[in-house]
Amino acid sequence: MGYTEADTYDGAWVDHPDLVRAWRGSTTLLTLSFPPFREPAAAVGPWAPEPHDPVRARRVVESLGTVDGVLEELPARRTADLEDPEMRADLDYVAVGCWGGIVWISDPALGDYGMGCGMDQEVGVQRALHPEARIVGTMSMDYGLTYRQHVVDLPGGHQLDVSGWIDAEGLEVTGDPEEMLRVIGIDPASVRDRYTDPDEPDNIDWCDWDCYTDFFVGGFADTDPSTHQGLWASLFRVRRSESAQGDLAEVWLGK
Repeated sequence: MGYTEADTYDGAWVDHPDLVRAWRGSTTLLTLSFPPFREPAAAVGPWAPEPHDPVRARRVVESLGTVDGVLEELPARRTADLEDPEMRADLDYVAVGCWGGIVWISDPALGDYGMGCGMDQEVGVQRALHPEARIVGTMSMDYGLTYRQHVVDLPGGHQLDVSGWIDAEGLEVTGDPEEMLRVIGIDPASVRDRYTDPDEPDNIDWCDWDCYTDFFVGGFADTDPSTHQGLWASLFRVRRSESAQGDLAEVWLGK
């Protein structure tokens, strides 16, 4: 992400002050689901979303702890057409989709690589604002090696964190994935084969955590762009909070 053939020499990275260092395809998403929640049985099936609400999206972006103010609201666009950050200036854009009971936020300031940066802090901000919501954070930062994090935060203090470097130390699970499913009324045995490898059901590095987190927000945690075909979101250029400025410089620019 953020480099071209002209920016490499014999396959080596050439430093550039305005190029981000995470590769194309890195994702930093936060999804909130509000009551009334769908019945558990429906949570694994298709869901026709309501139209995007740009007025609500403006309120959402202004509520983010990563944002100090909105500088510009650009025309709404399809979520499948949103572009990954490549340059420093791209880090000041936040997309928000509001489709009925679902709020979807794509914000590079949620990125991290195990240092406790934006995602954990923003989950706490949104929990304080919305005690009734189910909150899912989905992050994948690709630096050659990939750092991934999946967060599920439910009303009542039920939490799960799955994070770590893929193909290095591996993922670490904090919390009980099956108990989290029971909290929302899903029998873990009935859906286990949807997110685990049947040949290695206890190997967390082979679990499909995107599929797992979808149970909590009706499919909108999925990072596959095809899942969001036809969905529209608002796009904002923002002034960053002081803490977000530091996180962005550390995570995306290596500064």
